[in-house]
Amino acid sequence: MMKRTLLLASLIVLLCGCGEAADTAAPTPPPAVLEETATATATPESTATPTVTPEPTPTSTPAPEPVEPTDTPAPTSTPDAAAAQMPAKSTPTPEQSPTNELEGTFAFQVASGGDIYTVNADGSNLTCLTDGVDPDWSPDGSQITFIRWTTPWGIYTINADGSGERLLFSSNVSRAPVWSPDGTQIAFYFETEGLTASNKVCMSDTCTTMPPRVQTEWHIGVVDVADGYFHQPYNDRFSFSPTWSGDGEWIAYDGGDSGATPSELHGLCMTTVEGANNGVLTNSVHDHFPVWSPDGTRIAFMHWQHDHWEIYIMNADGSGRWPLTSSSAYVEPRPNNVSPGWSPDGEQIVFLSDRGGRWEFYVMNADGSNQRKILEEVTQQFEIQYHGENERVISWGP
Repeated sequence: MMKRTLLLASLIVLLCGCGEAADTAAPTPPPAVLEETATATATPESTATPTVTPEPTPTSTPAPEPVEPTDTPAPTSTPDAAAAQMPAKSTPTPEQSPTNELEGTFAFQVASGGDIYTVNADGSNLTCLTDGVDPDWSPDGSQITFIRWTTPWGIYTINADGSGERLLFSSNVSRAPVWSPDGTQIAFYFETEGLTASNKVCMSDTCTTMPPRVQTEWHIGVVDVADGYFHQPYNDRFSFSPTWSGDGEWIAYDGGDSGATPSELHGLCMTTVEGANNGVLTNSVHDHFPVWSPDGTRIAFMHWQHDHWEIYIMNADGSGRWPLTSSSAYVEPRPNNVSPGWSPDGEQIVFLSDRGGRWEFYVMNADGSNQRKILEEVTQQFEIQYHGENERVISWGP
């Protein structure tokens, strides 16, 4: 009986100990299971968020995408998206390269009265054409006009291959010939004689009228290419550097003394071949060498800015003037930018500058952006000269 009682008590104790072990073991697995479940569910949620939501959205930020596959190799959609974006990253490279490529042909003078050369815009096919001053391409690129100050002097035309040189108009005092847009006329300026206006001089109560006297003047002239017929438009007593409007109706020029009493001084002016249609574009006497754009909407010109030359642009009516070139005030001496010439399509402007220490050719967009040196292999062979007399050093042909 005692043994049976002791056995029963032991059985009860064992049963109670198993119950406690079962109770303590039972709650232990659930937290472990919950922790694993939480981490397992959190991982897909976190990976689902970057792979689904950011993937389609950051198409404009391709930089992080090559990094994400290295950190999280699980999302297979990331490499696909990166691969899909790779062509988009590589396409701008070939698209940007043509912007620096120039088309057409340049005619330039080494010095006034020196050799005139032609060269392709990419620097190839450098050819010595003739000698003279102020070369200018015809609109169709078939001929070049220039002047010569040696016998027989005057305005010449020559074919683009150097053949067919022709004296069009005899004059030993002409400058800056330029073709009309239709290629039928050439405008230029020339030295002539004129009379000053009579002047009344008073001393005390006595007044004396001084008679006109002979003086040297510069006028605009126009010659027909076909037969050499000469026209003399209405202009100032001192008129230089003509340029044609896109439609050929107007000629802008570097004006001066109008001849009125009292004297009227101004800058750039405009006139027509026939008739008294003279008008003023700018009132600054420091504006010189206008060059009309091919489409007739803008005029580039040189401006004497305190102690050096800069290139400006304005609308064809004289409004909206704006500098295209500039230099730091801390640079001494200030570099010069001169002799602008339009590209045939009117999108770019070629010019001469000594910003590198010597005269070299540069090109820029019509708004002044992307200024860069060109024809370096050419200017390394010659010492380009500019004497500050508003000479046309370079012309851009088709």
